[in-house]
Amino acid sequence: MEARSTAPVAARELFQAHGAAVYRFVLVLLRHPQDAEDCVQETFLKLLRHLDAGGDATNLRGWLFTVAAHAARDRQRRRSRWMPWLPAHDGHAPAPELPDEDGRLKQARDALRQLPERDRLLLALRARGLSYRDIAGAAGIRPASVGRLLARAVDRWGAATGRRKDGNAYDVLERHPNPGAR
Repeated sequence: MEARSTAPVAARELFQAHGAAVYRFVLVLLRHPQDAEDCVQETFLKLLRHLDAGGDATNLRGWLFTVAAHAARDRQRRRSRWMPWLPAHDGHAPAPELPDEDGRLKQARDALRQLPERDRLLLALRARGLSYRDIAGAAGIRPASVGRLLARAVDRWGAATGRRKDGNAYDVLERHPNPGAR
């Protein structure tokens, strides 16, 4: 009975600690602020149910990003199934103003938007600091494949930015942990 009364408090604390990061992560995947907000709401409602049911609470941060990734993927499937694509549907949230004297951050963001969905997902999960095991769970791939697929995603991102295997694309990822946020 005590776990039930603490579940809302724990969910609220987790939302305060990770809500903004989950939103930015989902926004990178969905590119639509309203859809991202809905996914965050859905994710934290599932968290509340999970905690109410006495679910495992050992790695809730990884659990949140995994559930958010699945919610985003489901939303993308529904959107592609039921809504015809029109240029008017490509609403964009303005990119936050960050110091970018030489234009490398803008170039990195533009290149990230051109990557395949799985590459964007892997890079966004890694930028959030998730372990390979958590990335595998969120992306629906085998843990043994994460390193290889992530390295390929970094290489493709580096090639799209005009930087090959010299680490510069990954440097941008580490200096600006959410390069795909708009």
